[in-house]
Amino acid sequence: MIETNSIPFNFSYFALNLLGKQMYTNNWSAISELIANGLDAGATNVKLYIESIDKENSILEILDNGSGMSYEDLSTKYALIGRNRRISNEEFSEKTKGRKGIGKLATLFLSKKYYIVSKKGGTETAWMLDSTNASDSDIPELIRVDIDDVSIENRSVWDSFESGTLIKSVGVNLAGFAEGKLDSLKMNLANYYLLNNIGAVIEVAYKTKAKQKIEFSKVSKVIGFKNLYAFFQTSEGIVENKLLNDSVKINADLEQVSNKLRKVKKLNPSDITKINLKGKRKFITLQGDAKEFNYELTGWIGIHSTINMVEASENTKNDPNNRFIRNSVYKANQLRLYVRDKLAVSDFMPQLNNTQAFSNYIEGEISFDILDNDYLEDISTSNREGLSGNDERITLLIELLKPIVNKLISERVNIGGVVRKEVEKIRQEEKEKLERKEQLAEEKRKQAEENKRIAEQQRQEAELARKLAETKQKEAEIARHIAEEESKRKDVLIGSNNSAQQNLLAHELTGVYKNIDSVNKKIVADFKSTDDFERVSEYVVSLKKSSGKLFTIKNQILKLNTSEVKGRKYINVKSYIKSYLNSLSYKNLEIIIDFSNNPHTSRVHIFDLGMILDNFIINAMDQLADKIIFKFIDEENRLVITSNKPLSSEIVNKDDIFRLGFTTKENGTGVGMYIIRQTCKKFKWGIKVVSNTEETSFIIELGDN
Repeated sequence: MIETNSIPFNFSYFALNLLGKQMYTNNWSAISELIANGLDAGATNVKLYIESIDKENSILEILDNGSGMSYEDLSTKYALIGRNRRISNEEFSEKTKGRKGIGKLATLFLSKKYYIVSKKGGTETAWMLDSTNASDSDIPELIRVDIDDVSIENRSVWDSFESGTLIKSVGVNLAGFAEGKLDSLKMNLANYYLLNNIGAVIEVAYKTKAKQKIEFSKVSKVIGFKNLYAFFQTSEGIVENKLLNDSVKINADLEQVSNKLRKVKKLNPSDITKINLKGKRKFITLQGDAKEFNYELTGWIGIHSTINMVEASENTKNDPNNRFIRNSVYKANQLRLYVRDKLAVSDFMPQLNNTQAFSNYIEGEISFDILDNDYLEDISTSNREGLSGNDERITLLIELLKPIVNKLISERVNIGGVVRKEVEKIRQEEKEKLERKEQLAEEKRKQAEENKRIAEQQRQEAELARKLAETKQKEAEIARHIAEEESKRKDVLIGSNNSAQQNLLAHELTGVYKNIDSVNKKIVADFKSTDDFERVSEYVVSLKKSSGKLFTIKNQILKLNTSEVKGRKYINVKSYIKSYLNSLSYKNLEIIIDFSNNPHTSRVHIFDLGMILDNFIINAMDQLADKIIFKFIDEENRLVITSNKPLSSEIVNKDDIFRLGFTTKENGTGVGMYIIRQTCKKFKWGIKVVSNTEETSFIIELGDN
């Protein structure tokens, strides 16, 4: 062997394979590197073909219509491992993705045997590298082969390219890759580049059967923009506004809250405090000097309303390219970092050390080209799938991103709080409604017991009526008996000062009133389910008036003399109301009287007036009010009755409460408020109702009558 003064290094197969394994962790990152090589060669179309009939021995073809490679290019550039292509003027571009000159090792990562076919300047050559039977110490070499030996699967496509490069890998192990994962592969492949910036189309075809037709489909990004609740872009137009929703749904435990639309927050740099997305900063160059460089952060970042695919579909609907995807193969919620339009870090969020709630709802695509500057240290990690985290440029990027991400998370946390409070409010209202329902049920139970007692009393009266006149119907006998008893009791009351008899009469009147009211409610319940209610409504009103008068009589007649009872009288209405209300006492209702000492005289039937007051009190208790205020406004001759409960939410038109038969109560007759209005008309008084979320007021205008 002739000795010389220099000994060049050679790379063995062992070294190349070792480098390839360190550079790539999966087939798809290696494939993306080969596609990037085609883009760097100026290709406007790159096609990836996968033939996986035998998954463990699959075939890959990557075809591009770039500049291609001559023999000189192959021998002095391609075969040179570690050549910095950016130092070559004819190849240099601001968007050139390759720098180390080792991207070609991706082919060795994929398989031990591959072909290179290239067209340039009208010349087409084919080469093969086969390490199948090579030892680790062997030196790799490209062997020229006949083009027909390559057996190009997509010959017609290749022939249509005037220039370009075709790489064919054979024996690629794709075990575990299912055809159903092809869409996810295309989405992952799309995420390796900023497709809108590369000026090229990437297409993929996948063949699993021998006779299957090869069909290429365009690779495009699938991003659920319409699922974003808050969105930030460094400048207008990076993402078209039509891709975003104006409002989205935020999932909650209650359907009515989940279905509510929330306005999307669209942010720009002016919405973020203390942030300069572009500027100048000094960095240490490869020569060790501190030099000032321009930097700029561009792109968009958003935070999703949900990361549940089913829930997200409520926002994205049926747009195939505007969907939120999250499965075992594809993960959308990542902050993707690009350098020179190529993916540098698939998810930069871990670098921010953000542990806030909703941090995993972030998705974005950002570019920061200062991370790969020819005059600064190369900070790509050894596996070419990340960046060194201790560089000043990474620190700067983190400083720029943190306030943006924090603002987006803050917006999502805030709307989450709003949604949570809405749910809590509805739950509380439902709880209160249930408690009211239980309370009404208890009152109903007590009423049932009272009805049972009354029924027993009626049975006894019916038995007495049967003995008196067996030929008459039970209901008619009861009515006649009640009428006779009322007449007798009235005579006894007016003509006697015997307190024992008066107390007995009050007791009997209570039973009669409740009996009539109960029968009236049953009539209403029976006839409301038919078309005959209107026909009997006149009798229902008459019965209600009668029972109301009996109730009023029971409350006050013992205090009146004979002359006061008879006819329509001019009385001091304020004095009478005050006296009457002071005689009443209810356990769960506070009655407040706000009257001046100035008298107000009107000509009324006192029992009708008492019946109006009783109906207001009963209505307030039915609404579960615990306070009712009677206020007289002298200068306006106006009586205002206010209870501290609003009208039922079921009432749309407030005036409906005065309509005959209208009720929101389960066992209501819809007659009480109707009678009040009719009685006010008889007195030539006006009446109206007003209500808000806290109280209900009835306003009676007293005129001269």
